[in-house]
Amino acid sequence: MDDLGRIVVVAAGFALWKGGRCIAASRWADIRRLRAYRPAGETTDAVRLGVDLADSTVMEFHEAAPGFDLFLDRASATLPGLLTFASWHPALLLAPPGAEATVIFERQPLKRR
Repeated sequence: MDDLGRIVVVAAGFALWKGGRCIAASRWADIRRLRAYRPAGETTDAVRLGVDLADSTVMEFHEAAPGFDLFLDRASATLPGLLTFASWHPALLLAPPGAEATVIFERQPLKRR
């Protein structure tokens, strides 16, 4: 099995560690969109989260990775408008792998006065 990594959550942000080193880190304020999906060819029911960042990079979190639940818990307190787990997860498991991703959070642009 691939190294799923470990998601480390702190007050200001989060990081993805693989093979004993940090491969990506970001602040909560840099999240532009969270997408939940099951990749095509996936043989398990495991869900992935695509974390789209302000600088156009994307981090991918595997549902079975340590820290996944903590990430979603903290995100629910930090990202206004994040859909609840119960509102998207069961439906995603019923969709075939490779189906369109479910956007569970999208940051709205600031309105100018």
